Amino acid sequence: MAIITAAGYITASDPLIYGYGTTADASLADALACLANAQIEIVEDDADTTDHQGHTLRRSDLHTHPATAALLALVEDRGGDCSWHVAGGVARTWDERANAEALVTAAVAVAH
Repeated sequence: MAIITAAGYITASDPLIYGYGTTADASLADALACLANAQIEIVEDDADTTDHQGHTLRRSDLHTHPATAALLALVEDRGGDCSWHVAGGVARTWDERANAEALVTAAVAVAH
């Protein structure tokens, strides 16, 4: 089976990636800056206000994941509205997912 290696981190609220960086902290900081730029307020989970409904995101909805170099490059090139998937604890592109599945299928076929 192919080993997927992380090259950095993404911070997302599925399915959108809001930030990325070489460390988890840098990724989160990038995401918070992106959201602030878009005038989206981060609220804590116990904030039940509707004052800014539609312009808020709960802090617990943001998740930081290790990510492959290919996904980081895709986000750099196209932005965070892209197809991605977490497997084995590492976020990767759909193409990487399909390639990994093909490798597993080929390995199973060879084993038989």
